[in-house]
Amino acid sequence: MQGASNSPETRLREGVGRLGLDLSAVAIAQCLDFVELLLKWGRVHNLTAARDAGDIVTRHLLDSLTILPLVRGQHMLDIGSGAGFPAFPLAIARPDNRWVLIEARQKRVSFLEHVIRRLQLTGITVINGRVEDYRPKRLSDTLVMRAFAPLPELVASTRHLWHARATVIAMKGKEPFEELKALPKEVRDCATVVPLAVPGLDASRHAVVFSNLSGAAAG
Repeated sequence: MQGASNSPETRLREGVGRLGLDLSAVAIAQCLDFVELLLKWGRVHNLTAARDAGDIVTRHLLDSLTILPLVRGQHMLDIGSGAGFPAFPLAIARPDNRWVLIEARQKRVSFLEHVIRRLQLTGITVINGRVEDYRPKRLSDTLVMRAFAPLPELVASTRHLWHARATVIAMKGKEPFEELKALPKEVRDCATVVPLAVPGLDASRHAVVFSNLSGAAAG
């Protein structure tokens, strides 16, 4: 049994503090309930390689929350949501935002919908499909992607959703120099690489943030 000093809750609270974030007691409880659901479903559906609650807190919850200060606006889109990262931690931290989660795999869609029901999350819609086919009536303010695809492929498959005031955030491990060089110049000129520090994780993390997209948005 984990000691109180190293419990998932302690790890989460300390990590959130080190990130300079302020999560309510309700948000902390929802995050921990999410971890339990992920552990339960993960054993059956292979949702994550992590099999320990503390590992999920560090590698997934806190990792996702590192980009919270980069998120802009009220309407968010998570592309390739998988097990719900980064969308669920970000949605829990800012419950007034509206989210659309796109996921192509039906089993993972079922898990995402189960989490929404169990945690009583509001303002979140899950779409079973591919982002290339997604044609919303309203474009999102911020698009987020975590371990989705190399940047050239990511841009090609999502650019129809870009607009001048959008923010597009691609979460990466090491700084993707070669991927950036492969982008069209008008897209590369909109990119800023932001180093991320995940509390308790000794690994390289970066966010590639595309903004001021007037010259890069589709059509």
